[in-house]
Amino acid sequence: MTSNEKVDIGNRLLLRAALFVGGAYLLYLLQDVVIVVLFAVLTAAVLVPAINKLQEWGLSRTVSVILAYTVLFFGGVALVGVCIPVLFTEIKEFLNHWPKYTEQLEVLLSGLDTYAQTIGFSFDKQTLFHNFEGSLSEWLGSFFSTTLDFFQGFIHVIGFFFLALYLSLEEKGIEKFFLMLTPEEYHAHARSLALRMQGKVSQWLFGQVLLMIIAFIIYYIGLLIIGVPYALAIAFFGGLMEIIPYIGPVLAAVPAILIGLLYSPGLGLAALIFYLIAHQVEAHVIAPQVMKRSANLNPVALIIAILIGIELGGLFGVILAVPITMVLSVFVEDIFEKRRG
Repeated sequence: MTSNEKVDIGNRLLLRAALFVGGAYLLYLLQDVVIVVLFAVLTAAVLVPAINKLQEWGLSRTVSVILAYTVLFFGGVALVGVCIPVLFTEIKEFLNHWPKYTEQLEVLLSGLDTYAQTIGFSFDKQTLFHNFEGSLSEWLGSFFSTTLDFFQGFIHVIGFFFLALYLSLEEKGIEKFFLMLTPEEYHAHARSLALRMQGKVSQWLFGQVLLMIIAFIIYYIGLLIIGVPYALAIAFFGGLMEIIPYIGPVLAAVPAILIGLLYSPGLGLAALIFYLIAHQVEAHVIAPQVMKRSANLNPVALIIAILIGIELGGLFGVILAVPITMVLSVFVEDIFEKRRG
Protein backbone atom coordinates (compact mmCIF):
# COMPACT_ATOMS: atom_id res chain seq x y z
CA MET A 1 0.00 0.00 0.00
CA THR A 2 1.43 3.34 -1.05
CA SER A 3 1.61 6.41 1.16
CA ASN A 4 -1.05 8.13 -0.98
CA GLU A 5 -3.44 5.22 -0.47
CA LYS A 6 -2.84 5.32 3.29
CA VAL A 7 -3.56 9.06 3.34
CA ASP A 8 -6.72 8.50 1.27
CA ILE A 9 -7.97 5.80 3.69
CA GLY A 10 -7.15 8.03 6.66
CA ASN A 11 -9.05 10.94 5.12
CA ARG A 12 -12.08 8.75 4.46
CA LEU A 13 -12.06 7.49 8.05
CA LEU A 14 -11.82 11.05 9.35
CA LEU A 15 -14.68 12.10 7.08
CA ARG A 16 -16.86 9.23 8.30
CA ALA A 17 -16.03 10.04 11.92
CA ALA A 18 -16.86 13.72 11.34
CA LEU A 19 -20.14 12.81 9.65
CA PHE A 20 -21.03 10.46 12.51
CA VAL A 21 -20.29 13.07 15.18
CA GLY A 22 -22.12 15.74 13.20
CA GLY A 23 -25.12 13.48 12.70
CA ALA A 24 -25.21 12.55 16.38
CA TYR A 25 -25.05 16.22 17.37
CA LEU A 26 -27.85 17.07 14.92
CA LEU A 27 -30.01 14.30 16.38
CA TYR A 28 -29.33 15.69 19.85
CA LEU A 29 -30.45 19.17 18.76
CA LEU A 30 -33.59 17.67 17.19
CA GLN A 31 -34.24 15.25 20.05
CA ASP A 32 -37.91 16.31 20.42
CA VAL A 33 -38.57 15.44 16.78
CA VAL A 34 -36.53 12.23 17.08
CA ILE A 35 -38.59 11.18 20.13
CA VAL A 36 -41.85 11.78 18.23
CA VAL A 37 -40.61 9.70 15.28
CA LEU A 38 -39.39 6.87 17.52
CA PHE A 39 -42.68 6.73 19.44
CA ALA A 40 -44.58 6.66 16.14
CA VAL A 41 -42.43 3.77 14.88
CA LEU A 42 -42.88 1.90 18.19
CA THR A 43 -46.65 2.41 18.11
CA ALA A 44 -46.88 1.19 14.53
CA ALA A 45 -44.64 -1.79 15.38
CA VAL A 46 -46.68 -2.89 18.39
CA LEU A 47 -49.92 -2.74 16.36
CA VAL A 48 -48.54 -4.85 13.50
CA PRO A 49 -49.60 -8.23 15.02
CA ALA A 50 -53.15 -6.98 15.72
CA ILE A 51 -53.51 -5.46 12.23
CA ASN A 52 -52.18 -8.64 10.58
CA LYS A 53 -54.59 -10.77 12.62
CA LEU A 54 -57.55 -8.60 11.58
CA GLN A 55 -56.47 -8.96 7.94
CA GLU A 56 -56.37 -12.75 8.38
CA TRP A 57 -60.01 -12.54 9.48
CA GLY A 58 -60.89 -11.04 6.09
CA LEU A 59 -60.80 -7.30 6.80
CA SER A 60 -58.99 -4.92 4.47
CA ARG A 61 -55.80 -3.27 5.70
CA THR A 62 -57.47 0.14 5.90
CA VAL A 63 -60.35 -1.18 8.00
CA SER A 64 -57.92 -3.18 10.18
CA VAL A 65 -55.77 -0.11 10.84
CA ILE A 66 -58.78 2.10 11.59
CA LEU A 67 -60.19 -0.52 13.98
CA ALA A 68 -56.84 -0.99 15.77
CA TYR A 69 -56.30 2.75 16.21
CA THR A 70 -59.93 3.26 17.27
CA VAL A 71 -59.50 0.71 20.06
CA LEU A 72 -56.19 2.35 21.03
CA PHE A 73 -57.75 5.84 20.99
CA PHE A 74 -60.83 4.97 23.03
CA GLY A 75 -58.68 2.97 25.43
CA GLY A 76 -56.60 6.11 25.96
CA VAL A 77 -59.74 8.24 26.36
CA ALA A 78 -61.11 5.77 28.93
CA LEU A 79 -57.83 5.92 30.84
CA VAL A 80 -57.83 9.72 30.82
CA GLY A 81 -61.55 9.97 31.60
CA VAL A 82 -61.65 7.44 34.43
CA CYS A 83 -58.20 7.19 36.01
CA ILE A 84 -56.60 10.61 35.51
CA PRO A 85 -59.20 12.70 37.44
CA VAL A 86 -58.99 10.31 40.40
CA LEU A 87 -55.20 10.28 40.09
CA PHE A 88 -54.92 14.07 40.22
CA THR A 89 -57.46 14.21 43.07
CA GLU A 90 -55.26 11.87 45.11
CA ILE A 91 -52.13 13.88 44.27
CA LYS A 92 -53.91 17.12 45.25
CA GLU A 93 -55.10 15.54 48.50
CA PHE A 94 -51.56 14.37 49.25
CA LEU A 95 -50.16 17.88 48.70
CA ASN A 96 -52.90 19.38 50.90
CA HIS A 97 -51.96 16.98 53.72
CA TRP A 98 -48.21 17.47 53.23
CA PRO A 99 -47.79 19.77 56.32
CA LYS A 100 -49.31 17.04 58.50
CA TYR A 101 -47.08 14.43 56.88
CA THR A 102 -43.99 16.53 57.56
CA GLU A 103 -44.85 16.54 61.27
CA GLN A 104 -45.36 12.77 61.24
CA LEU A 105 -42.11 12.35 59.35
CA GLU A 106 -40.24 14.38 61.96
CA VAL A 107 -41.71 12.17 64.71
CA LEU A 108 -40.66 9.07 62.77
CA LEU A 109 -37.13 10.39 62.26
CA SER A 110 -36.89 11.32 65.95
CA GLY A 111 -37.77 7.75 66.85
CA LEU A 112 -35.17 6.42 64.43
CA ASP A 113 -32.61 8.85 65.84
CA THR A 114 -33.30 7.67 69.39
CA TYR A 115 -33.01 4.02 68.38
CA ALA A 116 -29.84 4.70 66.39
CA GLN A 117 -28.18 6.36 69.39
CA THR A 118 -28.87 3.28 71.54
CA ILE A 119 -26.76 1.19 69.16
CA GLY A 120 -24.00 3.78 68.90
CA PHE A 121 -25.04 5.37 65.62
CA SER A 122 -26.35 8.88 65.05
CA PHE A 123 -27.52 11.03 62.17
CA ASP A 124 -28.75 14.59 61.75
CA LYS A 125 -32.49 14.13 61.32
CA GLN A 126 -33.02 17.80 60.45
CA THR A 127 -30.56 17.60 57.58
CA LEU A 128 -32.04 14.29 56.41
CA PHE A 129 -35.59 15.64 56.63
CA HIS A 130 -34.87 18.87 54.79
CA ASN A 131 -32.91 17.01 52.11
CA PHE A 132 -35.86 14.66 51.63
CA GLU A 133 -38.38 17.52 51.55
CA GLY A 134 -36.22 19.45 49.08
CA SER A 135 -35.83 16.40 46.84
CA LEU A 136 -39.57 15.75 46.90
CA SER A 137 -40.39 19.37 46.06
CA GLU A 138 -37.86 19.33 43.24
CA TRP A 139 -39.28 16.07 41.87
CA LEU A 140 -42.87 17.33 42.03
CA GLY A 141 -41.85 20.57 40.33
CA SER A 142 -40.06 18.62 37.63
CA PHE A 143 -43.06 16.31 37.24
CA PHE A 144 -45.57 19.12 36.75
CA SER A 145 -43.16 21.00 34.50
CA THR A 146 -42.75 17.91 32.33
CA THR A 147 -46.53 17.42 32.28
CA LEU A 148 -47.05 21.03 31.21
CA ASP A 149 -44.42 20.75 28.49
CA PHE A 150 -46.10 17.60 27.26
CA PHE A 151 -49.48 19.29 26.85
CA GLN A 152 -47.85 22.30 25.26
CA GLY A 153 -46.36 20.02 22.62
CA PHE A 154 -49.76 19.47 20.99
CA ILE A 155 -48.28 19.73 17.51
CA HIS A 156 -45.90 16.88 18.35
CA VAL A 157 -48.86 14.71 19.33
CA ILE A 158 -50.58 15.43 16.02
CA GLY A 159 -47.35 14.67 14.15
CA PHE A 160 -46.92 11.44 16.10
CA PHE A 161 -50.47 10.31 15.32
CA PHE A 162 -50.29 10.94 11.58
CA LEU A 163 -46.82 9.39 11.24
CA ALA A 164 -47.85 6.26 13.17
CA LEU A 165 -51.05 6.03 11.13
CA TYR A 166 -49.14 6.37 7.85
CA LEU A 167 -46.64 3.66 8.84
CA SER A 168 -49.53 1.35 9.71
CA LEU A 169 -51.63 2.07 6.60
CA GLU A 170 -48.68 1.54 4.28
CA GLU A 171 -48.11 -2.15 3.58
CA LYS A 172 -44.77 -3.00 5.25
CA GLY A 173 -44.58 0.66 6.30
CA ILE A 174 -41.86 0.24 8.92
CA GLU A 175 -39.75 -1.81 6.53
CA LYS A 176 -40.10 0.88 3.85
CA PHE A 177 -39.23 3.55 6.42
CA PHE A 178 -35.90 1.83 7.12
CA LEU A 179 -35.24 1.32 3.40
CA MET A 180 -35.76 5.04 2.86
CA LEU A 181 -32.86 5.69 5.26
CA THR A 182 -30.40 3.34 3.52
CA PRO A 183 -28.67 3.38 0.10
CA GLU A 184 -30.33 1.21 -2.55
CA GLU A 185 -27.45 -1.29 -2.74
CA TYR A 186 -28.03 -2.18 0.94
CA HIS A 187 -31.82 -2.60 0.67
CA ALA A 188 -31.81 -6.41 0.83
CA HIS A 189 -29.74 -6.41 3.99
CA ALA A 190 -31.68 -3.46 5.48
CA ARG A 191 -34.96 -5.30 4.84
CA SER A 192 -33.72 -8.32 6.80
CA LEU A 193 -32.56 -6.12 9.68
CA ALA A 194 -35.84 -4.16 9.69
CA LEU A 195 -37.91 -7.34 9.96
CA ARG A 196 -35.80 -8.65 12.84
CA MET A 197 -35.90 -5.33 14.68
CA GLN A 198 -39.64 -4.98 14.18
CA GLY A 199 -40.24 -8.50 15.48
CA LYS A 200 -38.11 -8.00 18.58
CA VAL A 201 -39.46 -4.58 19.47
CA SER A 202 -43.14 -5.37 18.83
CA GLN A 203 -42.98 -8.55 20.94
CA TRP A 204 -41.20 -6.72 23.76
CA LEU A 205 -43.51 -3.70 23.69
CA PHE A 206 -46.70 -5.76 23.63
CA GLY A 207 -45.47 -7.88 26.52
CA GLN A 208 -44.27 -4.82 28.43
CA VAL A 209 -47.61 -3.01 28.14
CA LEU A 210 -49.42 -6.16 29.32
CA LEU A 211 -46.98 -6.49 32.23
CA MET A 212 -47.55 -2.85 33.23
CA ILE A 213 -51.33 -3.35 33.25
CA ILE A 214 -51.07 -6.55 35.32
CA ALA A 215 -48.68 -4.87 37.78
CA PHE A 216 -51.03 -1.88 38.13
CA ILE A 217 -53.99 -4.17 38.91
CA ILE A 218 -51.99 -6.22 41.45
CA TYR A 219 -50.65 -3.11 43.18
CA TYR A 220 -54.04 -1.40 43.27
CA ILE A 221 -55.92 -4.38 44.71
CA GLY A 222 -53.15 -5.14 47.22
CA LEU A 223 -52.87 -1.54 48.44
CA LEU A 224 -56.65 -1.31 48.84
CA ILE A 225 -56.68 -4.52 50.89
CA ILE A 226 -53.92 -3.45 53.30
CA GLY A 227 -55.33 0.09 53.51
CA VAL A 228 -52.55 2.28 52.09
CA PRO A 229 -53.94 5.73 51.14
CA TYR A 230 -53.73 7.05 47.57
CA ALA A 231 -53.83 3.47 46.25
CA LEU A 232 -54.68 4.47 42.68
CA ALA A 233 -51.89 7.05 42.36
CA ILE A 234 -49.30 4.70 43.89
CA ALA A 235 -50.43 1.74 41.76
CA PHE A 236 -50.41 3.91 38.63
CA PHE A 237 -46.86 5.00 39.44
CA GLY A 238 -45.89 1.37 40.05
CA GLY A 239 -47.34 0.29 36.70
CA LEU A 240 -45.39 3.01 34.89
CA MET A 241 -42.17 2.00 36.66
CA GLU A 242 -42.42 -1.47 35.11
CA ILE A 243 -41.04 0.08 31.91
CA ILE A 244 -37.66 0.37 33.69
CA PRO A 245 -36.03 -3.08 34.00
CA TYR A 246 -34.63 -4.15 37.39
CA ILE A 247 -34.78 -0.64 38.92
CA GLY A 248 -38.48 0.04 38.24
CA PRO A 249 -40.04 -2.51 40.62
CA VAL A 250 -37.85 -1.20 43.46
CA LEU A 251 -38.87 2.40 42.77
CA ALA A 252 -42.52 1.30 42.61
CA ALA A 253 -42.43 0.17 46.25
CA VAL A 254 -40.94 3.38 47.70
CA PRO A 255 -44.07 5.64 47.75
CA ALA A 256 -46.29 2.94 49.30
CA ILE A 257 -43.79 2.13 52.05
CA LEU A 258 -43.08 5.80 52.86
CA ILE A 259 -46.76 6.79 52.99
CA GLY A 260 -47.53 3.66 55.00
CA LEU A 261 -44.84 4.62 57.54
CA LEU A 262 -46.32 8.11 57.84
CA TYR A 263 -49.53 6.53 59.10
CA SER A 264 -48.06 3.75 61.22
CA PRO A 265 -45.00 1.48 61.32
CA GLY A 266 -47.33 -1.51 60.94
CA LEU A 267 -48.81 -0.17 57.71
CA GLY A 268 -45.35 0.58 56.34
CA LEU A 269 -44.23 -2.97 57.20
CA ALA A 270 -47.37 -4.40 55.59
CA ALA A 271 -46.64 -2.42 52.41
CA LEU A 272 -43.04 -3.69 52.39
CA ILE A 273 -44.15 -7.32 52.79
CA PHE A 274 -46.82 -6.91 50.11
CA TYR A 275 -44.34 -5.53 47.56
CA LEU A 276 -41.79 -8.24 48.34
CA ILE A 277 -44.44 -10.91 47.66
CA ALA A 278 -45.77 -9.08 44.58
CA HIS A 279 -42.28 -8.75 43.10
CA GLN A 280 -41.54 -12.44 43.65
CA VAL A 281 -44.81 -13.45 41.97
CA GLU A 282 -44.14 -11.05 39.10
CA ALA A 283 -40.52 -12.12 38.61
CA HIS A 284 -41.08 -15.88 38.78
CA VAL A 285 -44.66 -16.40 37.56
CA ILE A 286 -46.05 -13.48 35.55
CA ALA A 287 -43.03 -12.00 33.74
CA PRO A 288 -41.68 -15.35 32.39
CA GLN A 289 -45.08 -16.03 30.77
CA VAL A 290 -45.76 -12.52 29.49
CA MET A 291 -42.22 -11.81 28.27
CA LYS A 292 -41.24 -15.34 27.15
CA ARG A 293 -40.95 -14.32 23.49
CA SER A 294 -38.96 -11.17 24.21
CA ALA A 295 -35.23 -11.08 23.63
CA ASN A 296 -33.12 -11.31 26.77
CA LEU A 297 -30.72 -8.38 26.91
CA ASN A 298 -27.62 -8.10 29.04
CA PRO A 299 -28.60 -6.49 32.39
CA VAL A 300 -25.46 -4.31 32.46
CA ALA A 301 -26.17 -3.05 28.93
CA LEU A 302 -29.76 -2.26 29.90
CA ILE A 303 -28.79 -0.31 33.02
CA ILE A 304 -26.18 1.68 31.08
CA ALA A 305 -28.79 2.38 28.37
CA ILE A 306 -31.28 3.58 30.99
CA LEU A 307 -28.70 5.92 32.57
CA ILE A 308 -27.86 7.35 29.14
CA GLY A 309 -31.58 7.70 28.39
CA ILE A 310 -32.15 9.66 31.61
CA GLU A 311 -29.27 11.98 30.81
CA LEU A 312 -30.27 12.65 27.20
CA GLY A 313 -34.05 12.49 27.22
CA GLY A 314 -35.35 12.39 30.79
CA LEU A 315 -38.56 10.40 31.15
CA PHE A 316 -38.91 9.78 27.41
CA GLY A 317 -35.26 8.73 27.27
CA VAL A 318 -35.91 6.05 29.89
CA ILE A 319 -38.93 4.74 27.97
CA LEU A 320 -36.98 4.57 24.70
CA ALA A 321 -33.79 3.14 26.24
CA VAL A 322 -34.82 -0.52 26.07
CA PRO A 323 -36.24 -0.61 22.50
CA ILE A 324 -33.26 1.35 21.18
CA THR A 325 -30.94 -1.11 22.93
CA MET A 326 -32.84 -3.98 21.31
CA VAL A 327 -32.43 -2.37 17.89
CA LEU A 328 -28.70 -1.88 18.50
CA SER A 329 -28.43 -5.52 19.63
CA VAL A 330 -29.70 -6.60 16.19
CA PHE A 331 -26.90 -4.59 14.55
CA VAL A 332 -24.30 -6.09 16.92
CA GLU A 333 -25.58 -9.63 16.30
CA ASP A 334 -25.44 -8.97 12.55
CA ILE A 335 -21.81 -7.78 12.77
CA PHE A 336 -20.75 -10.89 14.70
CA GLU A 337 -22.65 -13.17 12.30
CA LYS A 338 -20.78 -11.60 9.39
CA ARG A 339 -17.43 -12.12 11.11
CA ARG A 340 -18.26 -15.75 11.92
CA GLY A 341 -19.41 -16.24 8.32
